[in-house]
Amino acid sequence: MKAPRTYFSTELHTGRTAVRRRLEGLFTVPRRRGVLPLVCILLLVSMLGSLVACDTAPASTSPVPAPTESAGPAGQVWEGVDVPDAVLSAAESYVWGQYRYWSENSGAVGMVDGEMKMIGQPAQYDDWRIESMEPVYHYDELEGVALDVYRLGWRLHTTTPDQVLLAGGMEMDEEGWVLATYPNSTYLIFDVGTEEPVYLFSSMVNDCEPGSELFTETIRRPLQWALLQDEAESTALEYLRGQHPDQEVQLASLTFQQETTAPPQTVCAVYEVDYLVDMDGKWVSMPLNLADGERCYLVLAYTGEGCKILGGFNARPGTYSRQAEALSWGLSDTDFALLWQGGGWYGLGGSASHLIHVLGEPEITNISEGAVSYQPGDRWERWSWPDLTLECYASPEGETSIWTMETSHSGFRTNRGILICSSTREDVLRAYPTASDQPNWDIEGDFLWFGPEDGGFGHYLIFYFDGGDTVRRVQLTDYFD
Repeated sequence: MKAPRTYFSTELHTGRTAVRRRLEGLFTVPRRRGVLPLVCILLLVSMLGSLVACDTAPASTSPVPAPTESAGPAGQVWEGVDVPDAVLSAAESYVWGQYRYWSENSGAVGMVDGEMKMIGQPAQYDDWRIESMEPVYHYDELEGVALDVYRLGWRLHTTTPDQVLLAGGMEMDEEGWVLATYPNSTYLIFDVGTEEPVYLFSSMVNDCEPGSELFTETIRRPLQWALLQDEAESTALEYLRGQHPDQEVQLASLTFQQETTAPPQTVCAVYEVDYLVDMDGKWVSMPLNLADGERCYLVLAYTGEGCKILGGFNARPGTYSRQAEALSWGLSDTDFALLWQGGGWYGLGGSASHLIHVLGEPEITNISEGAVSYQPGDRWERWSWPDLTLECYASPEGETSIWTMETSHSGFRTNRGILICSSTREDVLRAYPTASDQPNWDIEGDFLWFGPEDGGFGHYLIFYFDGGDTVRRVQLTDYFD
């Protein structure tokens, strides 16, 4: 029977204490359920200041530590920039973070063999500068906090201008100074309810002005995450200590990146983390297995009752959305899940109960007879709706894990864009070049399967054509010993 299945060493604490009543809005503000493009197109992305429109979340809720001589250029601040020291320090850290990002990334990502990857090579940069920093709006109270909004003008200097990919509102002058975002659109948000300004987060807003209704709603959601920063840091540190139970762990920085889609009654976010582990009396930057340009990310879930780290992974900036969504939805891999037309991922390893919010109550049949039991009180169940059937493992506590999923419902599609009752055999082969029509396991009929290339144990995505050229139904299943 098949079974279910750093760069810096200073500790940063910039968020305010989480206040539950201020965070109730996390469950009343509608969540964006956007979907990654499923064709190979160039997207310009930045971890700390994307080329995006007014409705995009900010890049960071805690500042990147200030540059040092050993880490890179000290940068320049133009005359005329006259702001409090805490504000200028945050601005320098922000631009240093941009320098760090663009020095390691081309800024262009695209879909390659079903995965988001960096396209091209980064240009070379040797300096950065702050051209302007000015207060542009004050909120007496937003989510219970008094805020000042500063507009930041900045540029990076490249020694290889021919390698800079200009897109969106990016600019580059004759001397090689690059504005890697839209002009006059970088904002830093500060809590000014304390003795000196406390940096909360940054946001790239290019089509509305501070104080407008659209701008206010744009920064409201990231502000809520900023208010959760202290709790997020303590939760992350506890998680990291669990990963290194026999060693001392120090959190160097935990930086909010973006919110990701999540099951009902839960909100999830991606954080970049830098941490240190004491190895034989010496603090070592972790994790050790980062490839060039990669960062370490954690996915945090918040339910109103507290925070929980769902897991972590290494990835290049801008390429991690699917890994984050897999953790948010409890999946092994979104390649072996289906996306519902209204949002939400459902597939192998995920909870069957999430589908009740989409399709209503199913017909449930106990199919435990003759099946393997792993603990007293567990069971196997078949959940059935019109055009959709699941087979699930149910724990004694009633938690479910999807083992197989078969549907002919046109409301689902794969993460590479294959639509039931619409996509063709050619579409499948284009999206899944390694898909095979060779008989394997108990797969029968007119099909193409995508899974382990050797046809062995593992997860499978099977497209059935039923004698035609159009995908009529899709099956997900887990074959293992």
